[in-house]
Amino acid sequence: MELFSEHSTGIAGEISAPPSKSITHRAVLFALLSGGRMTVRNPLLSDDTRSTIGAARLMGSNITEDGGILMEGRMHQAEDVIDAGNSGTTARLLSSICALMDGCAVITGDRSLKRRPMEPAIDTVVQLGGRAFSTLNNGRLPAVFGGVMDGESATLEGDISSQFASSFAMSCPLKQSPTEIRLVRGIQSKAYLELTLQMVRYFGGRADLDSGILFFDGGCEYRARDITVPGDYSSASFLFAAAAVTGGNVTVRSLSDDFIQADATMLDILKDFNCSVSRNGDAVTVGCNELLPADVDCTESPDLFPTVCAIASSAKGRSRISGPHNLRLKETDRVETTLSMLLNAGVDASAQSETITVNGGSVRGGVVDSFGDHRIAMAACVLGLSSRSGIVVKDAECYTVSYPSFVSDVVQLGGRVSVR
Repeated sequence: MELFSEHSTGIAGEISAPPSKSITHRAVLFALLSGGRMTVRNPLLSDDTRSTIGAARLMGSNITEDGGILMEGRMHQAEDVIDAGNSGTTARLLSSICALMDGCAVITGDRSLKRRPMEPAIDTVVQLGGRAFSTLNNGRLPAVFGGVMDGESATLEGDISSQFASSFAMSCPLKQSPTEIRLVRGIQSKAYLELTLQMVRYFGGRADLDSGILFFDGGCEYRARDITVPGDYSSASFLFAAAAVTGGNVTVRSLSDDFIQADATMLDILKDFNCSVSRNGDAVTVGCNELLPADVDCTESPDLFPTVCAIASSAKGRSRISGPHNLRLKETDRVETTLSMLLNAGVDASAQSETITVNGGSVRGGVVDSFGDHRIAMAACVLGLSSRSGIVVKDAECYTVSYPSFVSDVVQLGGRVSVR
């Protein structure tokens, strides 16, 4: 599939944010871990979250989809190979969960996911007495995880992804013994781990993070408890960016602050670019008359990196957008793929380490390859809205991984995006 995004002026309107992908993943897995009957209301049903739902079915959950997701059933080891598709969240969160039980599970994924590291999960499961190994002995998928973890202390590399720490935060409260995990080399995207810990407590678990060490009492049981998934700040960021680059005014509803979301920092970033931001309950309105350049650090919200670079391209002057080193370990090397997006769209940009410098104010247009990365595909569409000749986005169907209604939502707000 190709998308064609062309110059649009002043997109405007009001729309509901799609449900949070991060919270949907976690809610489904907490339902699996609880074994009770519970409903996940307003879930995001996308390619990625369906990978997690499919895994939960393989592990014993009876699931009915009827607007929400009704789940019940006692968890057991996976009955078949778990195919996480393109979802790193699915593979990584499930890694230590599969090590809670006798037997082993095989986790695999698509070509992109098989390039991403799994070694931190493998190493820490083994330290805690479980079984784990990469079938190709390369620290990547396919990988085998099994139980039973009964150790009380371990270290975990936290600088590659917080998803590994989140996995152990979900599984370790269910171990019979207490557990202490020291995060070495810091923790990337800490807000995602804080979200997981918040949800552990929501479902009745006990977990703490103090001075880089995770503490779990053990012996807990999660209680089945209905949950309503709030709107997703990460997805909403594309709509806000579209308003920013077209001089528009967009209101996005359903953005509650009930749960921590790392990408809520987008609101502060927009202010740095001279956008107006206001909130009325769970509705956030973003408008912009004149974008100004800004220096932005996306270290704690790396998923915003391509979108922020797209905004910087329309701000006349020099902006510097930086991110963490694990930007290069996402679905693609997002420093290189973001730079490719900008250069192929005729933007004056350069990269050094994990920082892209953008001399903004002029977007010619052109042909951009998404490289199968959903965030590059959507950021390129945003870029096209401010271009002179439009942007063709190749291999664009990947946007359905996280935001299936993206194109229709942008069109509803007045953006000129079409499927080719």
